[in-house]
Amino acid sequence: MGELQNGTSEKKGSPFLRQAFVTASVSTNIIAHGCVIGLSAILIPSLRLPQSQIHATPSEESWIASIIGFGLIAGNIIITPLMDILGRKKSHLLTILPVLAGWFLLLLVKNVAGLIAARFIQGIAMGMLGPLGSIIIGEMTDPVNRGAFLTCVSLSLTIGVMFCHSLGTYCSWEQSALICSFITFTSLLLIIYNPESPAWLISKGRIGEAREVFIWLRGDDEQQIDELEKTITAQRMTRKSSVIDINLSFGAKTKRYFRYLRETMKKPEFYKPIIIMVFLYVMFQFAGINVISSYATDIIRQVVGPEANANVIMVALDIERLICNLLAVYLMKTMNRRTLLFSTGAICILSYVAKGLYVQAKQNDKLPFDNQWVPIALIGIYMFSLTVGISSIPFALSGEIFPLEYRGLGSGISILGLSLNFFVALKCFPVLTTAIGLPCTYYLYAGVVTLCLSVVWFMLPETKGRTLQEIEDSFRGLSAGDKSLEPLNKQNGEMMRRVSSVIIY
Repeated sequence: MGELQNGTSEKKGSPFLRQAFVTASVSTNIIAHGCVIGLSAILIPSLRLPQSQIHATPSEESWIASIIGFGLIAGNIIITPLMDILGRKKSHLLTILPVLAGWFLLLLVKNVAGLIAARFIQGIAMGMLGPLGSIIIGEMTDPVNRGAFLTCVSLSLTIGVMFCHSLGTYCSWEQSALICSFITFTSLLLIIYNPESPAWLISKGRIGEAREVFIWLRGDDEQQIDELEKTITAQRMTRKSSVIDINLSFGAKTKRYFRYLRETMKKPEFYKPIIIMVFLYVMFQFAGINVISSYATDIIRQVVGPEANANVIMVALDIERLICNLLAVYLMKTMNRRTLLFSTGAICILSYVAKGLYVQAKQNDKLPFDNQWVPIALIGIYMFSLTVGISSIPFALSGEIFPLEYRGLGSGISILGLSLNFFVALKCFPVLTTAIGLPCTYYLYAGVVTLCLSVVWFMLPETKGRTLQEIEDSFRGLSAGDKSLEPLNKQNGEMMRRVSSVIIY
């Protein structure tokens, strides 16, 4: 026993570093996706230049920025069954192909339709990685560090956007696209050396492999082994319930499957996380993180003034966003999820209203003074609220709140809220600013954020420091001492456990 303890203490840093390596493979892939989002801010102004080989109308420009949303929806639909059938690692590898294809297609096409097609293909990859990335990190990291690791999702998006915007300051958009493609190659190399998720291996009955990977990732101390055994016990009972009458005809299995879906839809551990995540994703998009990433220079010129150096301010905001993302990693580890979400949400709403009032007063010549630092400060406060909480909490929660049995299906359904509203928020923003003005657009978006936060306030439990199994049980309405979590009578040498799963197949 003493030798085991000594060996464990000598490898104390190893599990953390291995979890960091897995997170790095996801994060590097997401950085490339951040570059896809950020490219709009340098591509669209470049198309307006007289020397550009490709010219676009304002409507076509909004399609170039927002078509990713439709790609996201397609990617969500593709990845939902694949992540459960092929596993997390193979599905992760598949997300690389559309991004690379999109980068090279961007460099080859000579018209707007080709640009839109390339962006759509890249949107498919983003839609595939959206639910998958958070699930991989959530399943393969320790609850103590899970929040910080999951925050790397939003941090990586920030790095990608900032990197692409910075490239655009010195390089053409074609050169920027070529450089960004190498980030995708790097993520491919990292993914190849990743293990498969132990949670997925357990769900497929490959217990021996799952134990080996879990101990490699998390270590073999008593707390980690206890979490592993609880997950295995719960999943074994789910699998036992799924093999009853497995020799039924195809028609009978189909009816049973649809009955299973109907019963599943009624379960609080299924529908509550979906409702929470849909509203969080809608809030995320209308809070405007992708809007300001895609239309940064246009927004800065409207709020600060046409004389502002939009490119410099854009890069400065990206640097602020990076610093705030690093702060978010620390805050995610020290603060409750709810506290961080609702405090930054309130700041976002207030900054939306303040920016609207400022622009409205400026347009009506009612400003007591005209100083560029005031609107820059308002945009800075707004960016702080987006980055510290609103853009980090949804991705962290998406890797935590779905039960293992429904993780792929639930994540795939809920992320449709992110994908569809990515298109709606980006496509509508230039249309609304033209039709009703920038101030009213800000007020409208602030109203959507307020509505979403109000719903989430009543439904979201605190997840910080809890295991995935404990979070799953809380949605069922079960506490740690609930009898339904206690083992039943022993059969065939195994302790059975009560579960709420219905018969599958």
